Amino acid sequence: MKRGALILLTLPLILLAACGGSAAMGDGATDQESNDPNVLTREQVQNYNDAFQAVQTLRSQWLRVRTPPDFDSATNVVVYENGLRRGDPDVLRQIDGGSVENIRYYNGIAASSRWGLGHENGVIFVTTRN
Repeated sequence: MKRGALILLTLPLILLAACGGSAAMGDGATDQESNDPNVLTREQVQNYNDAFQAVQTLRSQWLRVRTPPDFDSATNVVVYENGLRRGDPDVLRQIDGGSVENIRYYNGIAASSRWGLGHENGVIFVTTRN
């Protein structure tokens, strides 16, 4: 077999193997999710009384307001729970740590492009278990 043909045959196999590296772990989180600095998994949060305590302890930088204090429309980080806008980070105190499936942080740029104006300081998106 010619070298070029061999490369063409093996390249798809290499690509397929590289793409398949995020198999689900037994705990419900993917490998990629458990290593993502913008995600807290159920296992990371479950031992905290509430979601605020988990975020404050494990990812306190998510709570920081990043717009300048003299910026006219400075807002807090916005919290969403299961797709519904809940308010500022204090609402995380109402979410039991044991009920959290995962918590994901979106920076201001990603949050503004997804949810529009008023999200300049980011979004904390909480998904809870049913």
